[in-house]
Amino acid sequence: MTSTGAATAPLGTRFQASDCASLPFKPSFTAATAGRSSKASGASLDVKVTAKGGPQPGGGEANIREVKVDLPIQLPSRLSTLNKACLAAVFAANPAACPKESDVGTAIAHTPVLAGALSGPAYLVSYGGAKFPDLEIVLQGEGIVLILDGQTNIKKGVTSSQFSTVPDAPISSFELKLPTGKFSVLAANLPAKANFNFCGQTLSMPTKIVAQTGAVIKQTTKIGVTGCPKAKATTKKKKSTKSARKAGKAAVASRRSER
Repeated sequence: MTSTGAATAPLGTRFQASDCASLPFKPSFTAATAGRSSKASGASLDVKVTAKGGPQPGGGEANIREVKVDLPIQLPSRLSTLNKACLAAVFAANPAACPKESDVGTAIAHTPVLAGALSGPAYLVSYGGAKFPDLEIVLQGEGIVLILDGQTNIKKGVTSSQFSTVPDAPISSFELKLPTGKFSVLAANLPAKANFNFCGQTLSMPTKIVAQTGAVIKQTTKIGVTGCPKAKATTKKKKSTKSARKAGKAAVASRRSER
């Protein structure tokens, strides 16, 4: 085999990776939900992780080993959908044989080591003894199949999802979409006056990302709300109009006093 520096060695030769701890680790993690939700179709969530890259081919960043998020109380799991999770035995034999009710989303990942993207569905899978179903993401492309296992926990209405065994591979970007629909995995927990509308709501998601090097990033991810009407910029205009009126009245008063 030949290295990038043109050095050669027999196949099977052991080598030691060095300076791993010096690799940068600053992935971008964003999330969004649609402003409009409903009791019948639940709520959506779109999460995206992007490597910011570095000087090396393929990004130069340390790869992600683990991701854990705590969804806001406004986005609880939908128990009616959790109860329709695919049985572990069915999923193990053939994920495509899982019932449509357990297919709750889609994911796509880009990596510099493959020409095309890896993509596929996200299933809820019940493992019997586990208290809540896992979120299993099946990524396929170029003859490769990767399954990402997201362990689910729900405590006091807050859903936590943890992917603790992410493959050690360079990922340029990863996006998971959990849409609204009859079997959406998320519901909307909002005040009655909000009428299932997230516009104007503050949604935050505690996030922990761990690198293969052991580096840890902890942040509170603000969940953006899409499809909301833009606020009308009338305040400044009103203020300028009032100022002009005051200035006009002052000028008139000044002329009268001069007379």
